[in-house]
Amino acid sequence: MPNALTLDDVKLYLRVDSGAEDPLIQDLMGGAIAYIQRMSGKVYDPTDGVWKMAIKYLCSHWYENRDDTAAGRDAKVDHTIDALITHISLCADYADLPVSP
Repeated sequence: MPNALTLDDVKLYLRVDSGAEDPLIQDLMGGAIAYIQRMSGKVYDPTDGVWKMAIKYLCSHWYENRDDTAAGRDAKVDHTIDALITHISLCADYADLPVSP
């Protein structure tokens, strides 16, 4: 069985060596998981490669563009994350989120 996505996996993708930003990166990971679940309507699968890539990609975007709004730039998420979320939302291999009463 594949391993679950870890903080170290995301830090390697971001090319972050120190632990100084671990809390920020963990928040980005949690936010990415919640965002993708809400956008796709699917339950997070921590061992799936597409989910892992989507989380790393979204974390990277948010990490690299965290100051864009202050600088007046528009840091829209590009087609890649949209395509990954669309795949997750349409793929029957992923469980649907439970519907709240």
